[in-house]
Amino acid sequence: MSNDFPKDFLWGSATASYQIEGAANEDGKGKSIWDTFTHTPGKIKNNENGNIAVDHYHRYKEDISLMNDAKFNSYRFSISWPRIIPEGTGSINQKGIDFYSKVIDECLKYNIKPFITLYHWDLPQKLQDTGGWANRDITKIFSDYSEIIAKKFGDRCKDFITFNEPAVFSIHGYTDGYMAPGYKNKEKYLAAVHHINLSHGESFQAIKSISTKINVGCTLNMAPCIPATDDKKDKVATKIFDTHWNRSYANPMYLGKYPDLLIDDLSKYIKQDDMKIIYQKNDFIGLNHYQHIRVKADENHLLKARGAFNDELPFGLNNDAKLTFMGWEIVPDAYYDQIMDLKNNYGDPDIYLTENGCAYPDKIDKNGEVQDLDRIDYFQKYLGAVKKAIDHGAKVKSYFAWTFMDNFEWALGFEKRFGIVHVDFKTLKRTPKKSYYFFQKLIKNNSIPTN
Repeated sequence: MSNDFPKDFLWGSATASYQIEGAANEDGKGKSIWDTFTHTPGKIKNNENGNIAVDHYHRYKEDISLMNDAKFNSYRFSISWPRIIPEGTGSINQKGIDFYSKVIDECLKYNIKPFITLYHWDLPQKLQDTGGWANRDITKIFSDYSEIIAKKFGDRCKDFITFNEPAVFSIHGYTDGYMAPGYKNKEKYLAAVHHINLSHGESFQAIKSISTKINVGCTLNMAPCIPATDDKKDKVATKIFDTHWNRSYANPMYLGKYPDLLIDDLSKYIKQDDMKIIYQKNDFIGLNHYQHIRVKADENHLLKARGAFNDELPFGLNNDAKLTFMGWEIVPDAYYDQIMDLKNNYGDPDIYLTENGCAYPDKIDKNGEVQDLDRIDYFQKYLGAVKKAIDHGAKVKSYFAWTFMDNFEWALGFEKRFGIVHVDFKTLKRTPKKSYYFFQKLIKNNSIPTN
C-alpha cells in the first residue's frame, strides 16, 4: 500500500484560546476559570499564567500566514466564551465577535478551513460561581452560547466541535483538583458528567437550528487503558478508569447510553428525555490521542483509579521505552488501536483526528534553527499508524497537529513545548522548527516524508 493519504484529506494544526491569545483583560473580555486558577498561588508551575500567553490576539495575522506557508488547509481553534459573553449570559461583547470574525476571514483568505471548538476549558467565572458544569442550568446557557456562535460565524465556518476533551476537564477539574476549577468532589463530578453530555446534545440542536449545513461533533481524548501492574487491584481499576476516561462521553453521545458502571451513580441527575437529547446524529467524532494509559488503583482518589505516575511504571523492565518530555510513552500502535475502536464500536463514524503531538525541550541552535528531530520521528510513527487505520477501513478525514506554536501548557506553565513553531516567551518571536518544514513537505506531497 502507498504512503499517500486520501485526496481530500484535511491537514491542520490545533490551538486553544487560553493557551495562545493573551489579552486576558482587553476589549471587554470577562474572567474565565483559568484566569482565576492561574492566579491562585501554587496551582501552576512557576506561578505562570496566560495573561499574555503568546499574544495571538494581536499576532493572529502573522500566525495564520505561517500556517499558510506550511500549506495547512485547515485550522482548529477555540473560542473564548468570556470574550464573547463576558459573564456567560447576557450582553454580547462585539469586540470579541469582531476578533474571531477577523481570524476566520484571515483563514479563508488563504483557503484554510476554520474548525471552531466552542469550549476548550475557559468557562466564564460568573458561571462557575453558580456551580459551573455541576449546575443543570448550564445546559441551556451553553445552548444559547452555541446558537450565538452559529449565527455569527456559521456562514463562513461549517465545522463545529462542541467540547474539547470533556473527560479531561471533568476528571481533573472535579475529582483531583489538578485543573480549573480545582475541585475534589465526586457529587459535583458526577453532576458535571451528565450536564456536559446534555449540553452537547442541546448545543447540537441549537447549531443545527441555525444551519443544517454545519457539521457538528465532539472531540474526546481517548486511549487504550492497560493495568500498570499484574496486581488484581490494578486490573479492576483499569476497567473503572476506562469507563470514566473513554466511555462516559463517547457512549451516551455516540451510542445513546451510559456505561453500565455509571448508570447507578448518574441516575439521580437524569431526567425524562435527557438521553434522547444527548444522543444526536453527530456528523463526526473528534479524537485527541497521545499515548496509552497505564492505570493504578488508588483508594485516595475519588474514582479509586488514576493514571500511573512515571516513577510507578515498570520502565525498569523495558529500558528502551521512549518517552516525550511530558514523560509520555511513544506507542503509535495505541493510536491505531484507538482509531479502530472508534470504527468498530461507535458505528463506523467519520473520524477527525483533532490533536496529536509531543513535547520536547526545544532550543534554537547557533544557526538560528530548531532541530526537533525527535518530534519528526514521533510524527512519522504516529502518522504511519493513521495511514494503517485508513488502509484498514477507518474513515479518517483529518489530522490536526498539536500544536502550531509553543504556548501556555495549562498547569505546567511554559516549560513544555509542543509547537512546530518555536516561540521565545520573552520576545514572542516565532521561529519555525524543522518539524514545521516536515509538515510543509508532507502536505505538499500528501504523503509521509521518510527523511
